[in-house]
Amino acid sequence: MEEKQSLINRLANWWTGIKSKFQSDSHIEEEILTGLDIDIDGLYDDPSIVIQLQQKYMEGMREIDVLKKKYKTHVSWLSTLQQLEMSGKSVKQDLEKLSQIYSETVLKKGEYRDKMRNEGTSESIYMEQYETTMVSTLKMMAEHENKQRIVKQDLAYLEAEKSDLLHQKKRLSMAYRFVKNALIAVAFLTAVAALVLSILYFIYDKNILVPSMIAMVAVIVATVWVYIFRRYLIYEISKNQKLVKRAIELTNKSKIKYVNNQKVIDYQCRKYHVNSSEMLTLRWENYQERISAERQYKNISNSIAAAMTDIETLLRKNKIKDDGFIVDFIDYFTSKKGRKILLERINNEKEEFKSNLKRVEKESHILNLILTNYKSG
Repeated sequence: MEEKQSLINRLANWWTGIKSKFQSDSHIEEEILTGLDIDIDGLYDDPSIVIQLQQKYMEGMREIDVLKKKYKTHVSWLSTLQQLEMSGKSVKQDLEKLSQIYSETVLKKGEYRDKMRNEGTSESIYMEQYETTMVSTLKMMAEHENKQRIVKQDLAYLEAEKSDLLHQKKRLSMAYRFVKNALIAVAFLTAVAALVLSILYFIYDKNILVPSMIAMVAVIVATVWVYIFRRYLIYEISKNQKLVKRAIELTNKSKIKYVNNQKVIDYQCRKYHVNSSEMLTLRWENYQERISAERQYKNISNSIAAAMTDIETLLRKNKIKDDGFIVDFIDYFTSKKGRKILLERINNEKEEFKSNLKRVEKESHILNLILTNYKSG
């Protein structure tokens, strides 16, 4: 028990010595020592504390590697910027022009890429197999649909005309029945008049000359009217029958045209998975736009590659080290203001990495001392 207490006291004295040693350097060491968040006093009592210290030490070493790489990269970038600023005015102007071309071309490439993504790839493959015949197919479908609209109009007109003719036939049939009944009535009334006149003349010995003349005129007028109207009705009925027959024949012909046109339209719609020529036209236009976008995308990709080659040639010619830095920050190199902003940004980041690296290295050094002393104790 006394030996254990002696070890704890020795560790406490050693820890106090470390604190006093680093506190004289700066406030950073104080923050590191207090920021460990590990109970150092229980180091010999709890083995898990050693494991925590080792893990924190390994994490710090990995972070140091990362920060060193970033710091070296930023130093290299600053060197490239300094080389560029020390180069001639014409070099910077040429780089600005090439950077503008590259930046604008990349933006256009993104627009065409988004446009191609909005169009279905399966649709492009589907339309591609009909590319050579699509123009003639669209023309043929449009013609058949136009004919179908005309046939529908003709059918509607013929159906209305046939309905009127059938209604007229019904009225003519009723009028013809009326005329037949009127003819019977005239004959009956003529017989009645003759009987009455005969009775008056033979039985009552009356003078029937005037009544006979009146009755004769009335019978003749009625008979002539019935005859003429009957002939007119027979003519109209015959004419109506011919018109109805003609309307039925035209309707049947139009229906045959309608069926034939519809068969062609339905076949084309099933073949191209559409419901009209308008839909197929829109799909074809979308396909053509996609093909045009793909062509533009390829051209822009070639332009980007050419711009990159020109930039690399310009930098190589002036012995400026690049390693992809200028391309990664291409928008900053389109103007002097952009380069100045980039220089300040990279310099600030470099100083931040340097500060963090210093802090982590000191923290790792302290952890290393603690672990070394623990092992030796």
